[in-house]
Amino acid sequence: MICGTDLHYFTDSREMVCSYCGRLFVANGCCEQGHFVCDGCHGENGIEVIKAICSGTEERDLITLLELIRSHPAIPMHGPEHHAMIPGIILACYRNSGGDIREEAILTGISRGADIPGGVCGFWGACGAAIGSGIAVSTIFSATPLTPSPRQTAQAFSAKILKAISEYRGGRCCQRETWLALSETARLSAEMLSVPMEAKGSLRCSQYMKNKECIRKQCPLWANRVRKLEPELQFLSVR
Repeated sequence: MICGTDLHYFTDSREMVCSYCGRLFVANGCCEQGHFVCDGCHGENGIEVIKAICSGTEERDLITLLELIRSHPAIPMHGPEHHAMIPGIILACYRNSGGDIREEAILTGISRGADIPGGVCGFWGACGAAIGSGIAVSTIFSATPLTPSPRQTAQAFSAKILKAISEYRGGRCCQRETWLALSETARLSAEMLSVPMEAKGSLRCSQYMKNKECIRKQCPLWANRVRKLEPELQFLSVR
């Protein structure tokens, strides 16, 4: 976000000053030039975009809404914004599919997702997309630490999403993991949410040339990539 160079993650956290807001944070990584951006500054504009789209959309398809949000220039290819958009997408499509939920609850889910730090997929052992799915279910059933059944349902839902994501060995890919989370949500929706939801939108990957962690043919989205007559595809075909 500052100079465009690659990010490097630390094995041990260290204190760094955010290049945007100037506040001191415990950081888990920085770019090659030593720039650090806190999660708040990284996601500030993106979170507002997510709130605006999810509160006003009439879209029912989870994947179609995912594509719409990720196409906005304020949403980066990777980042904690994806942790916020998952509960927003699920809750918005749940409402639009007939679920009884208010706009305030959608915004609450997005705000809870925005509190999940970047990098948790590696540092916490639980992808933010899976946690975000649990946040959506927790919001739907008004779960709290003291509500046994809703709490159990939300945790079971998160576990199923995390299992689906963990089937793939690879570095971070927020597109792949949000797609997996929403596809699994649609599969589980009729049984666990009592409101059938759709994830039929056709996501065609166009970021594989930019994502250094792309797992190519091992990714479930590889067959749906954008097919361009580019010289680069000559070496991709053998990976």
